[in-house]
Amino acid sequence: MHSWKKKLVVSQLALACTLAITSQANATTYDTFGYHDDAATVFGWDDTNDHDYLTYGGYVYNTPASDSGYFDTKFTGDTVNGVISTFYLNHDYANDTANTLDVTNSTIHGMITSYQIGYGQYVWTNGSDYTTHDWVDDDTFNLNISNSTIDDDFEAFYFTDTYLDSDGKTVKTDYDKLVTAGLGTAITLDVESNINITNNSHVAGIALYQKDLGNSTYTTEAHQWDNTINVANSTVTSGSWSEDEEQGHFGNSSEPSDYNGNGWNNDDVALAFVDDPYSNYRMVNNVTFTDSQLLGDVVLQSSWNYNFYSDGRLVDDSTTVYTNGGWADDDQNVDHLTLTLNNTKWVGAAFNDSQSMDPVQFYDVDANSLDPDSTNYDAWGRVNSAASFQSGIFDVSLNNGSEWDTTKTSVIDTLAVNSGSQVDVANGSKLTADTITLNGGSAMNIGEGGYVDTDHLTVDTFSTVTLADDVSSAWSDDALYAN
Repeated sequence: MHSWKKKLVVSQLALACTLAITSQANATTYDTFGYHDDAATVFGWDDTNDHDYLTYGGYVYNTPASDSGYFDTKFTGDTVNGVISTFYLNHDYANDTANTLDVTNSTIHGMITSYQIGYGQYVWTNGSDYTTHDWVDDDTFNLNISNSTIDDDFEAFYFTDTYLDSDGKTVKTDYDKLVTAGLGTAITLDVESNINITNNSHVAGIALYQKDLGNSTYTTEAHQWDNTINVANSTVTSGSWSEDEEQGHFGNSSEPSDYNGNGWNNDDVALAFVDDPYSNYRMVNNVTFTDSQLLGDVVLQSSWNYNFYSDGRLVDDSTTVYTNGGWADDDQNVDHLTLTLNNTKWVGAAFNDSQSMDPVQFYDVDANSLDPDSTNYDAWGRVNSAASFQSGIFDVSLNNGSEWDTTKTSVIDTLAVNSGSQVDVANGSKLTADTITLNGGSAMNIGEGGYVDTDHLTVDTFSTVTLADDVSSAWSDDALYAN
């Protein structure tokens, strides 16, 4: 990104916000970014004068927009072009105030984020700098989306600068832009969140980050970072972290929701959960889709809690006794992602990007997962265990006729396929899970080039595992590997 001048007069910001957003009393179209052009001087990103400048008016407050010059907490029948930020709404850090944003019958041509908006070294403020606060556990941000679209398709704010050249002639630029694609997907938050997407809504990507600012009064394992997502009768697709409008076909560029499905691609991610390696507390994510569609990859990125030592450390006042540290309850040292699909179709891959350690590193923890590479050996050099302790656990459950069409390479901990649901592993995709269970007339279909690897496979009387004919005849390639 370009560097940015470090000053902007408050009166200019207030004027820009007032011009951009007048009132949310009626269904209206809003633009969160603007540009003030004095028509005489050349716009420069490093300009320390305020002849030409960009404006932003997309912050949400717990006050009526007509009073503050910003958005209030309800969008009804509105269209917003740009980026909505809940930074000041979320960072009141009081658990007795409303912390909810409602989007109903609206279109957000862009994204919703909890980050402060800016680029380079510059950020837009409300006239006063934000002061860091302690984390308040359970001060949850509630985002309710009903019959609305958030398309993550506002790639950049493009603007034209008018100025006078050395001969006094008017010149216009056609290349200035403020790129916003890299800010995240349609919903990108770094606060504990409860997200409800209902009533035929469409969202192009959700990325949730743990951002533990710490709280010196928290000294026990009673705290954790919680995220909940409920999607009903709606669609979540992949988002985009890059500009998609630079190439296309017959004048139409690709969209954030255009799932590639081939190899690792950051723009293919529909759901991302990323913990903070400097936090002492785990991140717990519960996601439920009902009568819905999920198109894109799902990613859990987990690292050890800051107070956990995978290599061990000496217990205080000891020279021989080691500990892994962390919390006494092993599970409080572990991030979780639980994805439940009810009568829902998912096309995509599942990635568990977690840290792990082998039994030789266990001082006061027990195994919570398995390592398919089986790196543990006995004194004779024979493999005797696949036990491991992971920083993150990713479990998937399909219920009530759900379907998962796998792509790429998926690695998870447990897969439960229930009540007439099915998993289709085809087109060269691979699925690895510690345990797989098929119950209640469920099915796993392994097609050409498909591969399934598991330690425990359980199939009840009414469920099936099917290998395509061309797979069954290929003796040189194993399509299903299970102990």
